[in-house]
Amino acid sequence: MQDLMMEMKQARQQFAECITAYKHVGRQLAESERKYRIALRKEILRLKVDGPAEVDAGPVAWTVCGDIARGEQEVAELRLKRDIRKSDYDVCYEKILQLKTEIRLLEGELAAMRRGE
Repeated sequence: MQDLMMEMKQARQQFAECITAYKHVGRQLAESERKYRIALRKEILRLKVDGPAEVDAGPVAWTVCGDIARGEQEVAELRLKRDIRKSDYDVCYEKILQLKTEIRLLEGELAAMRRGE
């Protein structure tokens, strides 16, 4: 029973740490998303007004500005960082779910031991 109590304590401590990390990673994700969207918007407008920097072709049609802008180096890097943050966020969420399940199982085991089962 003492071992189960220690496992429960450790699981709850990990759960609290994961909740804190989830909040932190969520804020990082939001900031990454903000930076990406701002850079994308700027690049789309630049393409519409000035055209691609590599060639002097003039303004680009609105219908393709988004696709071209997403391929621009800085925008692509920001999207990658955003996607990595999203992955971290999802992993943290899944760990929280796993810990909740583990805590419930441990609670069940402790209750069974107390009943003498």
